[in-house]
Amino acid sequence: MRKEKIGIWGILFVSLILRCVNIDARSIQYDDAFSIFLAERSLPDIIRGTAADTMPPLFYFLLHFWMRLGEQVWFLRMLSILFSLGSLVVLYFLVRTLFDQRAAFWAAVLAAISPLQIYHSQDIRMYAALAFFQLAHWGFFVQIYRHGKTKQSTINWITFVFFGVLAMYTHNLAIFGLCVPLVYLIFKRQWKDAGKVLLADLVIGLLAAPWLVMVPGQIAKIQGAFWTPRPGLVELVQAGILFVGTLPLPGIWLIIITVLSLQAIVFVLIETWKNRSNEGVRLLTAMTIIPPALLFVASYLMRPVFVPRGFLVSSLAFLGLAGAAVGKKRAGGFVLLFLFGLAAVISLPYQIFYQEFPRSPFREAANYLAEQTSLGDTIVHDNKLSYFPMLFYRRDLPQEFLADVPGSHNDTLAYETQKSLGIFPRRNLQEAVRGKDGVFFVVFARTIAEYEALGEGTHPNLNWLKEQYKLANIENFGDLQIYHFTR
Repeated sequence: MRKEKIGIWGILFVSLILRCVNIDARSIQYDDAFSIFLAERSLPDIIRGTAADTMPPLFYFLLHFWMRLGEQVWFLRMLSILFSLGSLVVLYFLVRTLFDQRAAFWAAVLAAISPLQIYHSQDIRMYAALAFFQLAHWGFFVQIYRHGKTKQSTINWITFVFFGVLAMYTHNLAIFGLCVPLVYLIFKRQWKDAGKVLLADLVIGLLAAPWLVMVPGQIAKIQGAFWTPRPGLVELVQAGILFVGTLPLPGIWLIIITVLSLQAIVFVLIETWKNRSNEGVRLLTAMTIIPPALLFVASYLMRPVFVPRGFLVSSLAFLGLAGAAVGKKRAGGFVLLFLFGLAAVISLPYQIFYQEFPRSPFREAANYLAEQTSLGDTIVHDNKLSYFPMLFYRRDLPQEFLADVPGSHNDTLAYETQKSLGIFPRRNLQEAVRGKDGVFFVVFARTIAEYEALGEGTHPNLNWLKEQYKLANIENFGDLQIYHFTR
């Protein structure tokens, strides 16, 4: 027991170190800034803002109270890091229950070094919390399923429902993970147990009903305003790579990580097939496959929702299968450990220090503008994706941003959410620069490249500014460009 505790604490320590690398220097992105700005508001404002958006309010509530303890970037990220560490602990005990202590140890090690888990642990978003709640929900299902009726069964059922409700109030895609126990029991034709789980799911739905009434409107928003492509073979391969390594990667490293990831997946599949009669293998396989499979199907019934962060918990289940394979002390297990370790060594440095869209060097750009702007100048962002993070870093600067094209896939910031945030776009560039002697226009290089690729020449906003002003300077911060115009 003492040796086990030392092992768990050792893994948690390494996990914490890896998740804290560069957390203050790493630039926040639009979604992070959105979370911060909404969490700063009152609880009623948060409810109104999320009702018009696409997510439930629980994470914003938690962040709202967390921010009372500190508002530094590194501290804000610690909330998701704690959820990520919690998932690691739950994974350990889940795998130990299904297999043994050795399998649990290696599953936790693989989760500790997982680039995907580390990436989302540093997000100021709800994905790490969602994975924790879903995994805990599954964990208590396993307790109920494996041990049947015991003195603890009532507590297990209550906790099973509790974490299901928390997941539902965290993310609208939670349902795709919460249905795993029911789907598994139906496939097993264990109708009595399936009936009990269905009843528990109905209780979860009833307790989540105050928010579920908002979901139809949020689905309509997703249908009209999200850019994710319908998944195909490419998206499936990318999801597989993310279960082992990271994306994007430059040049030869992309090829290496793709090969390593596919090899690791094949090893896990082979071990899973060899042990397909094992109940633990079956359960973890269901947890790995069902959420992404349902999201894949749903992407063809509504707007595409097949995004790896939506089934982050499935990657943890996959790591549980991998840990069980490594724990068998076979040669294949050591090869598998090598593949995961090498993928992490290659992926993590690039992932941690990545400074391109959507994590462009906004802090450096904002500080540059603070030095360059004068009375009578304004800063206009081509869209909200650069405005939100740069507003976070320098709220003292005169910044505006242009509205998205109404009804476009980029038009994701609803008016009611704008009201809750107290942040509103300008309808057009003329309105944004009216009466200003100097203009700093902030735009992503990829946006300019997209106009050129479409054969439309120069960005229309740049054309207009060049007609009205004189171009004085262009400054680049990674893939972020700042054009300075003067009279």
